[in-house]
Amino acid sequence: MFRKNDGQLNFFDQEIFSKMIPQDHPLVKIKNNVDLSFVDQEVACHYSPDTGRPCIPPSVLFRILFLEIWANLSDVQVCRELQYNVLYRWFCDLAWSDPVPDPSTLVVFRRRLGEEGFRRLFDRLVEDLQAKGFIKGKWVLVDGTKLVAHAAAKNTLTLVREGRARLLKALAQKSLEEAKKLSRYAEPLPDREYSSQAELLAAEKEVGRELVAALKQHKEVPALKEELAFYERVLNGEGVGSFADPDARWGFKKKNEPFFGYKVYATATEEGFVTAVKVTPGNEAEAPQLPELVEETSRKGLRPRRLAADKGYDYPNIHEYLQERNIRPYIPERASAKKETGFTYDGEKDCMVCPQGKVSIGKTEHQNGGYIYYFSKKDCQKCPLKQGCLGEGSTHKRVYRNESPLKKVRAKCLKVAMRVRKEIERVFGHAKTWHKMSRARYRGIKRVALQVFLTFMVINAKKAALIG
Repeated sequence: MFRKNDGQLNFFDQEIFSKMIPQDHPLVKIKNNVDLSFVDQEVACHYSPDTGRPCIPPSVLFRILFLEIWANLSDVQVCRELQYNVLYRWFCDLAWSDPVPDPSTLVVFRRRLGEEGFRRLFDRLVEDLQAKGFIKGKWVLVDGTKLVAHAAAKNTLTLVREGRARLLKALAQKSLEEAKKLSRYAEPLPDREYSSQAELLAAEKEVGRELVAALKQHKEVPALKEELAFYERVLNGEGVGSFADPDARWGFKKKNEPFFGYKVYATATEEGFVTAVKVTPGNEAEAPQLPELVEETSRKGLRPRRLAADKGYDYPNIHEYLQERNIRPYIPERASAKKETGFTYDGEKDCMVCPQGKVSIGKTEHQNGGYIYYFSKKDCQKCPLKQGCLGEGSTHKRVYRNESPLKKVRAKCLKVAMRVRKEIERVFGHAKTWHKMSRARYRGIKRVALQVFLTFMVINAKKAALIG
């Protein structure tokens, strides 16, 4: 049953807190300058109004989770701290006689609210800070960073073998007799009987498909539906890297530096307040995330007229999107567009011509607009300029061309804009250095999103308290 926090303290609590809490502590400034009382109102829909035992007020549980991120504590650690830390009890509105919630209560609270619940709380805090004049939002700064998964990535062969064992274990919980009949599928194939890793992997996948087909004929298949679907993703090579965290993917933030996990995208104002957040698997590109982030910022009532981002967002469809919304982009030109000197476009034949006079033989549409024109492998291998023209491992030349009718706006004060953009880099640096956002606390993209929303709420609250 829902119970709202009344925030009332008795004389004994007031006497203790007034004498033992340092008034210059950052948590005191946050509590005095940032109103979090909206939490009870925003999450009331997740509780029954009149059924069950009275719950711990949601605002109290939220403040405890806030403390976890602020001090880099686990559920168990923060509950232990609340047993004796007077400052923490005061911040969480716990009287000296109030019992400390069990760590499992925090798990249930996170699960109850879910990603959408924490998104609402994040949005509400942004709206409140805007109403108080902290957020002005003349600029929108966009950037992304990596977030390493809280799980070890495994190769495909290991996943294919491990997946069969997991399926049989799940079947054994429903029908031990049927699991024994299919137990032969649990054994890995002998490595020495195959001449290459590719042949071994293909054979293991075939065994996996046989097991899937056998299980689909079984009467227990509805109970195994989720496990079967996930294992089929492994067999189909859809980028799964871990059974522990099925949403994490291999990705790159820098060339030749792969990571396994997620990407966190955010927009911030020039003051350093984060206004919109999105979490994606690590293999998703940066540029397609920008429109959603800008739209989310606009829905909060902010009307920025200038956008600063790095060259990873320099695509024609991004410039067109921003021009339609009367937002001037300050985005450096991508280096790849500058290197293709000597290549010309033939409008009549719709092809590119290289410095040696060879003509491209086809084109493919680029996901961010424009086309990639490619040349013949035969022509490129005979070309005297191939060493300086072809990239490492490339057998033929590919040239990107922007065919957008929109001429990109090149800012005269791009250097100034890039200095402004550094504010969002400072936000990410702060999140990683002080709140350990370089690695996920949880597993699964929805749970990782909770960590990200909480982290940026803590950062926004700290900044507002500093200004206030």
